[in-house]
Amino acid sequence: MALNKSMHARNRYRDKPPDFAYLASRYPAFRQHVQTSLSGRASLNFKDPEAVRALTCTLLKEDFGLTIDIPLERLIPTVPLRLNYIHWVEDLIGHQDGDKQALRRGIDIGMYHMLGIRQLSVCLVLQFKS
Repeated sequence: MALNKSMHARNRYRDKPPDFAYLASRYPAFRQHVQTSLSGRASLNFKDPEAVRALTCTLLKEDFGLTIDIPLERLIPTVPLRLNYIHWVEDLIGHQDGDKQALRRGIDIGMYHMLGIRQLSVCLVLQFKS
Protein backbone atom coordinates (compact mmCIF):
# COMPACT_ATOMS: atom_id res chain seq x y z
CA MET A 1 0.00 0.00 0.00
CA ALA A 2 1.50 3.28 -1.08
CA LEU A 3 1.40 5.29 2.13
CA ASN A 4 3.75 8.23 2.28
CA LYS A 5 4.24 11.87 3.11
CA SER A 6 2.52 12.99 -0.11
CA MET A 7 -0.79 11.93 1.41
CA HIS A 8 -3.12 14.66 2.67
CA ALA A 9 -2.05 16.03 6.04
CA ARG A 10 -5.36 15.03 7.69
CA ASN A 11 -5.43 11.52 6.21
CA ARG A 12 -5.58 9.10 9.15
CA TYR A 13 -3.31 6.65 7.28
CA ARG A 14 -0.54 9.16 6.54
CA ASP A 15 1.49 8.46 9.67
CA LYS A 16 -0.23 5.30 10.85
CA PRO A 17 -0.68 2.67 8.13
CA PRO A 18 -3.18 -0.13 8.70
CA ASP A 19 -1.93 -2.78 11.12
CA PHE A 20 -2.48 -5.98 9.14
CA ALA A 21 -1.78 -8.25 12.12
CA TYR A 22 -4.34 -6.44 14.28
CA LEU A 23 -6.94 -6.40 11.50
CA ALA A 24 -6.35 -10.10 10.80
CA SER A 25 -6.98 -10.88 14.47
CA ARG A 26 -10.38 -9.15 14.29
CA TYR A 27 -11.63 -10.03 10.80
CA PRO A 28 -11.52 -13.69 9.65
CA ALA A 29 -12.33 -12.77 6.04
CA PHE A 30 -9.24 -10.56 5.98
CA ARG A 31 -7.08 -13.00 7.96
CA GLN A 32 -7.09 -15.55 5.14
CA HIS A 33 -5.23 -13.07 2.89
CA VAL A 34 -2.51 -12.04 5.36
CA GLN A 35 0.87 -13.74 5.23
CA THR A 36 3.24 -13.60 8.18
CA SER A 37 6.99 -13.71 7.55
CA LEU A 38 9.46 -15.61 9.71
CA SER A 39 10.26 -12.32 11.43
CA GLY A 40 6.57 -11.92 12.33
CA ARG A 41 5.77 -9.12 9.86
CA ALA A 42 2.26 -9.31 8.40
CA SER A 43 1.86 -8.52 4.70
CA LEU A 44 -0.69 -8.64 1.92
CA ASN A 45 -0.40 -9.55 -1.76
CA PHE A 46 -1.67 -6.39 -3.45
CA LYS A 47 -1.70 -8.15 -6.84
CA ASP A 48 -4.51 -10.40 -5.56
CA PRO A 49 -7.86 -8.62 -6.12
CA GLU A 50 -9.55 -10.72 -3.43
CA ALA A 51 -6.93 -9.61 -0.88
CA VAL A 52 -7.33 -5.95 -1.86
CA ARG A 53 -11.10 -6.27 -1.66
CA ALA A 54 -10.81 -7.87 1.80
CA LEU A 55 -8.54 -5.04 2.96
CA THR A 56 -10.87 -2.36 1.61
CA CYS A 57 -13.94 -3.91 3.25
CA THR A 58 -12.03 -4.40 6.51
CA LEU A 59 -10.80 -0.79 6.65
CA LEU A 60 -14.26 0.55 5.85
CA LYS A 61 -15.72 -1.54 8.68
CA GLU A 62 -12.96 -0.93 11.23
CA ASP A 63 -12.35 2.78 10.66
CA PHE A 64 -15.69 4.06 9.36
CA GLY A 65 -18.31 1.58 10.58
CA LEU A 66 -19.35 0.78 6.99
CA THR A 67 -20.24 -2.74 5.90
CA ILE A 68 -20.15 -3.18 2.14
CA ASP A 69 -19.65 -5.93 -0.40
CA ILE A 70 -17.58 -5.12 -3.48
CA PRO A 71 -17.99 -7.53 -6.42
CA LEU A 72 -14.64 -8.71 -7.81
CA GLU A 73 -15.55 -7.55 -11.31
CA ARG A 74 -15.74 -3.94 -10.05
CA LEU A 75 -12.93 -1.52 -9.43
CA ILE A 76 -11.62 -2.11 -5.92
CA PRO A 77 -10.79 1.25 -4.37
CA THR A 78 -8.04 1.73 -1.83
CA VAL A 79 -9.40 3.49 1.23
CA PRO A 80 -6.34 5.67 2.01
CA LEU A 81 -6.33 7.17 -1.50
CA ARG A 82 -10.10 7.67 -1.50
CA LEU A 83 -9.77 9.41 1.85
CA ASN A 84 -7.20 11.77 0.27
CA TYR A 85 -9.88 12.73 -2.25
CA ILE A 86 -12.39 13.42 0.52
CA HIS A 87 -9.91 15.68 2.32
CA TRP A 88 -9.13 17.55 -0.92
CA VAL A 89 -12.86 18.11 -1.49
CA GLU A 90 -13.11 19.24 2.12
CA ASP A 91 -10.36 21.79 1.45
CA LEU A 92 -12.01 23.01 -1.77
CA ILE A 93 -15.43 23.55 -0.23
CA GLY A 94 -14.00 25.11 2.91
CA HIS A 95 -15.67 22.59 5.20
CA GLN A 96 -12.76 22.52 7.63
CA ASP A 97 -12.73 26.28 8.26
CA GLY A 98 -16.19 27.39 7.19
CA ASP A 99 -19.78 27.09 8.29
CA LYS A 100 -20.42 23.36 8.56
CA GLN A 101 -24.18 24.00 8.35
CA ALA A 102 -23.97 25.79 4.98
CA LEU A 103 -25.43 23.91 2.02
CA ARG A 104 -22.80 22.70 -0.42
CA ARG A 105 -23.48 20.55 -3.45
CA GLY A 106 -21.37 18.04 -5.28
CA ILE A 107 -21.59 15.09 -7.58
CA ASP A 108 -20.13 11.77 -6.61
CA ILE A 109 -19.52 8.63 -8.57
CA GLY A 110 -18.58 5.51 -6.63
CA MET A 111 -17.81 4.99 -2.96
CA TYR A 112 -16.66 8.52 -2.14
CA HIS A 113 -20.06 9.46 -0.78
CA MET A 114 -19.83 6.87 2.01
CA LEU A 115 -16.48 8.20 3.17
CA GLY A 116 -17.72 11.77 2.79
CA ILE A 117 -20.68 11.11 5.03
CA ARG A 118 -18.54 9.41 7.68
CA GLN A 119 -15.57 11.78 7.51
CA LEU A 120 -17.28 15.13 6.96
CA SER A 121 -20.75 14.38 8.33
CA VAL A 122 -22.13 15.84 5.12
CA CYS A 123 -23.74 14.33 2.09
CA LEU A 124 -21.82 14.92 -1.18
CA VAL A 125 -24.04 12.47 -2.93
CA LEU A 126 -25.51 11.93 -6.31
CA GLN A 127 -24.43 8.43 -7.27
CA PHE A 128 -24.67 6.92 -10.70
CA LYS A 129 -24.47 3.20 -11.42
CA SER A 130 -22.72 2.06 -14.55
